[in-house]
Amino acid sequence: MKAHHVCADVIAKDAATTLTVFLAAMAGAMTYAAKAIEQKSWTWFSFGATAFTVWFFSLSALLVWKCLMMQPIAPVYNEPRNLNQAGFDLDALKEAELDGFQWRIGTAASRNAKVAKWLNGLRLAAVGSPVIFIVAAMAARAAGK
Repeated sequence: MKAHHVCADVIAKDAATTLTVFLAAMAGAMTYAAKAIEQKSWTWFSFGATAFTVWFFSLSALLVWKCLMMQPIAPVYNEPRNLNQAGFDLDALKEAELDGFQWRIGTAASRNAKVAKWLNGLRLAAVGSPVIFIVAAMAARAAGK
């Protein structure tokens, strides 16, 4: 169970690092988009930069929502009062505790797998960001911008 808590911490730190990279990419592209808005001069490049900015904003929002928002995780240790069950013999308590512990392990593993899957998917989506820029820039250029 401790390993699943450590894994959750590692995933959260990786997600925070990924968010930093996403925000830096978004800020860099936003400077070009803001320049186009300020100068009222939209070119194929500024359309591409705007699409790139919107893309990274969307990825960042999903990253925060799916990977960085606080989610419940089962505790490593059980509450001591759960062992104080009058009317149950030691073997029944042991079996119930082992079943509960196995459930907590499965729940933590499932939670970590879900968050890691989202994190990996968002990173792969970021790799495709040049395609977003190219498609938007080509569409703007075809429209005469």
